Order: sequence, then structure tokens, then C-alpha cells
Amino acid sequence: MEVKYRGPHGEERLYLPREAFPSSARDAHRKREQVGRLLELLCTWVRPGDVIVDAGCGRGALTAAMALSCPSCEVLGFDVREFKSWPVLEEYLESVGVSNLRFETWDLHEVVSGRVGISVKRADVVVGLHLCGTLTDRMLELARELGARVALVVPCCYGRASPRVIIDELGVRPGVKEESEYEWLKRELKRAEDSVRHQLTVCRIRGKFLEKEGFKVKVGVAFPREVSGRRVFIAGLRAGAG
Repeated sequence: MEVKYRGPHGEERLYLPREAFPSSARDAHRKREQVGRLLELLCTWVRPGDVIVDAGCGRGALTAAMALSCPSCEVLGFDVREFKSWPVLEEYLESVGVSNLRFETWDLHEVVSGRVGISVKRADVVVGLHLCGTLTDRMLELARELGARVALVVPCCYGRASPRVIIDELGVRPGVKEESEYEWLKRELKRAEDSVRHQLTVCRIRGKFLEKEGFKVKVGVAFPREVSGRRVFIAGLRAGAG
């Protein structure tokens, strides 16, 4: 049985199998809203023929929605384990004449470290929705490694930024004269789990990595609170991306 998916402006836009969403009606509704709002952000940046990578794709709702919305693009979703929804989504898209979607099993940490490599060697757009722990930082590094024009991520664990963010991006180290700034950041990370203001602060700090790589960085609120408590995005756009 399929779920009618409404686009970001309320139009009847896509259909996705139920397997793409959480089992509870409330969580499924929230996920559909999240996907729609991210598509709205992406619509001005994605170009025909782009290669799009969804890192830590989970069940694949966002991945499949991007594939349906951008049929001329190549869309790859990967996660550390395979989900039962993946073959269902691939089969469904093929049934409606869309064959640009595939899923793969990779560990993002190992991909970024160079121990393994995903099947694409370059990507135009790299996205991530609610990446846990330090996976947000790894996803931003992946966008750099793949030469992406656009990087878009909504973190999950705002309070668990990589130590690299603290040391490299702020230039502070615990136990030296900048200790007060380090302690301030630790407080910001802790508060970011519940406060959108602190989420914005942490995302601006994380975005400094992309700025160093030549991206123009945008940070903003992707979702209203009723859609998700984890609702601040980081977008990195290279020159000419929009």
C-alpha cells in the first residue's frame, strides 16, 4: 500500500511505499514533512544530470523522493547496514519508469578515512538528514572528497560535534589560555540538544569547515518544532550553485 506524498507547497507530488517511513502514523507524517522541506531547499540547487549522494540514508525516503523529483539525476543512498525498504523502493521506482536510484552498504567513517570507497568517485550534491554523532562532520568531509557543488545536512546529535570542530575550526585546545572559549563551546554543545538558538551556533561553527574549502555557507531552520526538534540545517554552496 502506498502513501500519498505531498510536496513542499501542498501539491500532490510523489508517491512512496509505506516501507520508506516509520511505522507509526505520527512519525511517518513527520518524516514526510522533513523530506518535503529538504526537497524545497534542494530544488534551486540541483541541476539536470547531477550525481546526488544521500549519506546515512536510513530507510531511504529522502533518497527515493530525490530520485522521483529529479529523474535525470543519478541518486545513490548508502548506510552502514541494508534496510528492508531499499529493494521495495528500487522496485517501486522502476515500476513507474524511474531507474536512477540505487542503495549501497558502506560505513561513512570508513569511506572518509579512505579504507573503503563508494561506487561513485564524484558527486554534485551530497545530503544527509539527521546524521547521528559525528557523522555530520564526516558527511561534510565526504562532500569535499567527492568535489560536491552542494552540501546539505540536518544534524541529529548537535551536542556531539567532532573534536576536529573544536580544535581546527575554532583554533582552541583545552588546558591552554583559550580554555574559557573551549568551556563555552562545551556548554553550547550541551544546550544544542534542546535549543534552536544553540543549534544555530553549533551549525555555524561546523560550517567553518566548508568555508575553508571554498563553500559559501548558509545556516537556517529547516523544520518547525512540530516536525522535528532537530531542525537546523547547514548548506554549503560552491560558486555558481545558487
